[in-house]
Amino acid sequence: MSFVRSVIAYVELLRPINGLIAFISVFLGAVFANGSFTSNTLIVAISAFLVLSAGNAINDFCDYQIDGINKPMRPIPSQRIQRQHALIFSLILLLIGLLLGFFTGSIQAIVIVTIVSITLFLYAVWLKKTPLIGNVVVGALTGVTFIAGGVTVRSMKGTIVPAAFAFLFTTAREIIKDIEDIEGDVALGAGTIAVRWGKQVAALVASVFMLALIFFSLVPYLLGLFSWIYLVMVTVGVDFVLIFLLVQLWRDTSKENCAKIQQWMKLDIFVGLFTIYLGSFV
Repeated sequence: MSFVRSVIAYVELLRPINGLIAFISVFLGAVFANGSFTSNTLIVAISAFLVLSAGNAINDFCDYQIDGINKPMRPIPSQRIQRQHALIFSLILLLIGLLLGFFTGSIQAIVIVTIVSITLFLYAVWLKKTPLIGNVVVGALTGVTFIAGGVTVRSMKGTIVPAAFAFLFTTAREIIKDIEDIEGDVALGAGTIAVRWGKQVAALVASVFMLALIFFSLVPYLLGLFSWIYLVMVTVGVDFVLIFLLVQLWRDTSKENCAKIQQWMKLDIFVGLFTIYLGSFV
């Protein structure tokens, strides 16, 4: 394998879009909390990117058999990266991420980075296969990135709304992703909602989280926290999109359609974060 192809495979292993979301979320958490950010914000943001990327790599290490069925072109099942090399790579990223957390000198930041690292490991080896709990854990970890950003500026005011937004969004997306991956999960005995109780129940639970997000998105405006610009943008850019995706989910729970839905949700969360940002300051 050429050097360039090898680099591409390792980048793919990291799922960099997820890491980018975490990186941006830390900065947004700091800005929402204090209107600015510090050098520690950058350090924690890099740490979040590395720790989450390490978690993704460990997840691929643990799920290589499932990915061999669901996603055979992932780096490990396609044999572009040896499984043991993926583990070593992930542990290096995890160590650097942890060291960066300690480098901040903030006890709160150190605690958050350590807990997130441990939780990501537990998710890969155990929690992912537990109905709903694994999904909720991923959603919670996504929300924690905003709180971590607030910690870097010694204030968590303003981080709760985006944290709750990210939690609901990510949990719903993870459940839909489980519907997409049901074939491999059934073959390897994974205990997701879709495997234990079927696609329709999983779609129902995902819908509950999506509807909760739609209703929650209105709360900041109704409480006078955000401006009318936020209301317009969140309605058009987030809520209408979620309603459309809900209809698509109930019309078709096939692997292909769920893959499209969860990818659209991954992109739409950027719209949501941008909307919260504008609503906070305009």
